[in-house]
Amino acid sequence: MKAYLQSCLTQDSVMVMLYQKIYITDTERNLTFCGTVSSMNENRGMLSVSLLNVAVYEYSSSNYLYSEAEVSFTRPKGLLLIEEA
Repeated sequence: MKAYLQSCLTQDSVMVMLYQKIYITDTERNLTFCGTVSSMNENRGMLSVSLLNVAVYEYSSSNYLYSEAEVSFTRPKGLLLIEEA
């Protein structure tokens, strides 16, 4: 699958690939999203993310909050932490 091999973004030595499962933490909103990357783009310091099959957690406590089929958002890159799942 060619799309799987396409690199979306490199942030702090984490290379994010399409259809890869990742954690994205929004430090300002105290939320962690765990899902599969559908799209991810960076433009002028803003990161636009679309995830599939998403579980959302409270960052400070790691408590599960809810699930969504798809979540999309755009946030300043400096507020987001990205980790491989």
